[in-house]
Amino acid sequence: MPENPTPRPAADGRSGWCCLLLCAGPPLLWFTAGRFLPERALWFPIWLAAVVWNGPDGHGGISHLLG
Repeated sequence: MPENPTPRPAADGRSGWCCLLLCAGPPLLWFTAGRFLPERALWFPIWLAAVVWNGPDGHGGISHLLG
């Protein structure tokens, strides 16, 4: 097998920005939109996280999986 001593060019570095925007974009957008949303809509993500963690009745959810 012949070996190619020429190194391959580096991959395009733009893919890192896409991942960053995917992770950081929604919270930044939510905090920016919070100035214009009513208070009830602004608390929705926190309420949703609490329901997922504790369950709709306050017992269960995913918190019991961790002990």
